[in-house]
Amino acid sequence: MSIIQHIASLLDQIEIKYEKEESALLMHWKTEHFEDLKIKIISNKDESWAYIVAPFTNFYQVEETKRMKLAYDMLKESWKANGVKYAIDEDDDIIVIAETNDTDLTSEEIQTLVGHVVHACDTLWKIYPS
Repeated sequence: MSIIQHIASLLDQIEIKYEKEESALLMHWKTEHFEDLKIKIISNKDESWAYIVAPFTNFYQVEETKRMKLAYDMLKESWKANGVKYAIDEDDDIIVIAETNDTDLTSEEIQTLVGHVVHACDTLWKIYPS
């Protein structure tokens, strides 16, 4: 069983709804600040790591005069956040990510990781320049 199939079975156990994509699981969340927050669960090629990722806008869509403050605030929030990083991926997209190399996850662990990402997205909304 692949790690994505294993995580899908855990999400089924705790009744978190998701959609299956090619090699990922997609969840939709409604939060205090988001009507449709999209979070994906993916793995690396050898399935030794699982990633819970929420993509945002491209970093260069942020007004140039506000980019460095946002990057600084993201770095500070990464320090405070429990098990979550605010990052910029290889396509320069802002992301919120939790990762684990525990390929024998429990339903409680996946629920915690997803919950941390959802909460961190609401925090990112607060520091994102308007």
